[in-house]
Amino acid sequence: HLMKAFFLNSTRILEHNAKIYWSIIFGIAACLILFIAEAVHIQNFMATLNTQDQNALYAAIQPLTQRYSYSRYLVLILAVLWSVYEYISTKKKLGL
Repeated sequence: HLMKAFFLNSTRILEHNAKIYWSIIFGIAACLILFIAEAVHIQNFMATLNTQDQNALYAAIQPLTQRYSYSRYLVLILAVLWSVYEYISTKKKLGL
């Protein structure tokens, strides 16, 4: 009974606020854009290094990949927080 009520309330909330969907779409799109930017950035960076030493290449690229990973994590956290905020505010408006 509780699960049924939860899903019915969740469905009503999602129907009344499209921003919940947009927050999820924004998070996914931003992560994809960051992933593509990372690939292009690293490819250009590798071309400027012009070295065959794998250890030096790894040491030079590692900080870049770490920053992009942190950026993606931050974007996902912000998207989840945005969707939770929209969900809670809509739930309060509907009195659920």
